[in-house]
Amino acid sequence: GKQIVKNIAQPVWAYRLHVGAVGAAPAVHLTTPHNKHLRRIALAGAALLVLAAGIGAWQFWRPGSTSASNEVAVNPLSILVLPFANQTGDPQKVYIADALTSSISADLNRIRDAFVVPTATAFTYKDKTMTVQQIGKDAAVRFVLQGSVLGSGEQLRISAQLADTLTGRQLWNETFEGNVSKLFELQDLVTTRIGNSIDPEMVIVAARESEKHVSVTSVVDLMLRERALGIKPQSVANLVQSEAWLREALKQEPENPQALAGLAYTLSLHARNFMEADDPAGKAMLVEAQTLALRAQAIDDTLPGIYVALSVHARRVLHDQAAARRFAEKRLTLEPKNPTSYNNLSTYDYYDGEPKKAIELLNKALSLYPKGNSIIFASLSSAYLMLGDNKAAVEWGQKAVDAGHKLWDTPAEMAMAASNLGQTEKAKHYADEYKRRLKESGVKNSVPKLEGYEGAAYVKYFNERYLPEWKKAGLME
Repeated sequence: GKQIVKNIAQPVWAYRLHVGAVGAAPAVHLTTPHNKHLRRIALAGAALLVLAAGIGAWQFWRPGSTSASNEVAVNPLSILVLPFANQTGDPQKVYIADALTSSISADLNRIRDAFVVPTATAFTYKDKTMTVQQIGKDAAVRFVLQGSVLGSGEQLRISAQLADTLTGRQLWNETFEGNVSKLFELQDLVTTRIGNSIDPEMVIVAARESEKHVSVTSVVDLMLRERALGIKPQSVANLVQSEAWLREALKQEPENPQALAGLAYTLSLHARNFMEADDPAGKAMLVEAQTLALRAQAIDDTLPGIYVALSVHARRVLHDQAAARRFAEKRLTLEPKNPTSYNNLSTYDYYDGEPKKAIELLNKALSLYPKGNSIIFASLSSAYLMLGDNKAAVEWGQKAVDAGHKLWDTPAEMAMAASNLGQTEKAKHYADEYKRRLKESGVKNSVPKLEGYEGAAYVKYFNERYLPEWKKAGLME
């Protein structure tokens, strides 16, 4: 079925293939084109699920501690939020900058495995003239977030920048604007968007550093590298490597809850997105995923990946749509600021034939992460196609393609929308792209089909509109 995704502050263990053991050749099974939205949960995941894969315990030393090399080792995801500078021209508004500093520091603690320097300590660096490299050494942190608040009348402009303390290089920056009369609303929005934006930036940089440890195979490195891989464009090689790392981590720490939850997530999405519904191997993977998820839940029931795996199992094995939705809602309660949580939940509205509700959830995801990603855009394209807004379906689909979306379903639906608009040449172009991608993936061209869990409204839409539009767009050989 369809999946409208993913991700941001949890292990977004995205879109992977199954490897029986590290180094073993994977058995790859691909589904027919109708299995697309849940494929997106996996991908998205990737953007943004990815965003909090588990990392094991990390030992670090403060300056002055001794070691054989006399060097300071720091948590790879450690960060200090420097007090934001009050540049409003009004000394009375310094409280705005200080409150923002505290709010951001508190919010960053939701990034799994991050070490955030306490606000009281961070404020000791206020007004000090130090480079980010000096602060990094002095505070033993890998990243520094700094910013400023400017004002003109009732309008505020908040700027923020993330820097790598090893190189001094700026990794990310963004500006936010709002009205001082809605200060609390603005503050909450800014802190949420900053957290969702800098998490992947930190992970990618930290993982790149980890890769220099050629001989290191610790759980810390394995999980960090796997987490960063989920952010990259998906490929068979990436998927194989992801699961290999997860299984290797569990060899070293069999009861590591984040590795358990991550592998459960991975297996469930592999079975759902790459295997036919009646494939015994796929069912076996989902059963294993449920077992892993329950083991993880018994250790730490706050890991969102657990509920993704349980949701897919409930839908695919138990054919219990109500239970599947409850697990998706549970994930949302754990990650109310994660765009992926809203994306994943929207798939249930989509399959209930409620595109307006799905779009509402997807817009919520975009409000939390305006940059968006290819999976969110592709999901919006599908929802607008169901709604009958073909122009919007093409526009969102093109955004998905421009953002690097590689799967075959989006060009297919763009072909359907273009055909509905009477744009014959565009429809043929999108249909040809669909067929090219399908052939490249190894999947035979076939007609989408229902799987039995869809709501009555969706079944009606599928039979009366989706399937006829599919054929009309020239998507069948």
